[in-house]
Amino acid sequence: MSEDDGHSAYELFEKRLKKSLRVDTRHSVLDFKPVKNYLYIFTDSISNAVHISQVYAKGSLDFRIKVVLLPDKSVGKHAKGICHVGVVPVRRSDNSSSEQITQVLYGETFDTLQLTDSWARIKLHADGYIGWVSLNQITLFDKNVFFEFQSLPKVYVVEKVLNLFEKPNRNSPALREAVYGTALSVVGRRGNFLEVKLPDGLIAYAERSGVKNSPPVKDFSLKGLFNTAQSFQGTSYVWGGRSAKGFDCSGFVQTVFRYNGIELPRDSSVQFSAGKPVGKNLKNLKAGDLLFFSYDGKKISHVALYMGNNKKFIHSSGFVRVNSFDPKRRDFNKKLLSSFVGACRIIDERKV
Repeated sequence: MSEDDGHSAYELFEKRLKKSLRVDTRHSVLDFKPVKNYLYIFTDSISNAVHISQVYAKGSLDFRIKVVLLPDKSVGKHAKGICHVGVVPVRRSDNSSSEQITQVLYGETFDTLQLTDSWARIKLHADGYIGWVSLNQITLFDKNVFFEFQSLPKVYVVEKVLNLFEKPNRNSPALREAVYGTALSVVGRRGNFLEVKLPDGLIAYAERSGVKNSPPVKDFSLKGLFNTAQSFQGTSYVWGGRSAKGFDCSGFVQTVFRYNGIELPRDSSVQFSAGKPVGKNLKNLKAGDLLFFSYDGKKISHVALYMGNNKKFIHSSGFVRVNSFDPKRRDFNKKLLSSFVGACRIIDERKV
């Protein structure tokens, strides 16, 4: 078997497995890595591992496979982790030029699935997303130390971006930054500052005026939902972004609903089926509905939050902004009206 023939056989086998397993790689792992006459297959599912072995056994293939079940032995005792930087890219693969698919924020936690010299494959606790992050931007723990750190008293950032200083003085150098909603672990007080323990063990200081004792999750109301959304107006669009430093469209919607007590999936294509279908008739829309758009007529390309008044909606496109479906208004968006494919109702009408 030549090398070219081998890679062709690998590719055919990969294609067959992907078709039969239909794995959503945002939330599960199915990776292939050919090495000489072996095809390494990485998965985090025991049932998928069994299926892969069965498919291989039924074929007459001129190469061997090695199925690696994650988390693998590279993880060792480092089963859990915490992000120790304000906003960290989560990438599709383990290199810095790979696509940012989402983000992990300071203080957010995850399970560790796989380690290399410079990267960790992780599964976020917040929404189950899987991807690769740089080891320089996270702290890994064994389970006991992880839960000890998580048990420290917490305060929550209520500014868009809050500096964590080296000393209890705002003229001191900033050691880190934390975005809106971040949980900080408090170990002491120094006047107008709180002494904060960072996940990597350093001590920093946060101004007390920038935090509150409880999470910024509100009892649901439409007014609260729209106030949260509008507080981010002007924030830049960032592909894969989900923080006050930059949002993509679905990251913006997910964040706004999260801080109003409702959890949504990460991506617009999944958000589309997360609620009760409303359809395309604008007359049937209600404030709080999610609006979905398709630029190619096939897949969901964009999502927005409907505000109702003058057919307005708020979304992240270039930056977080308000537009309208009303052609008479200055903020009318013709492109989005023409690409509108329907809405869903997330909010239980009894809550409104």
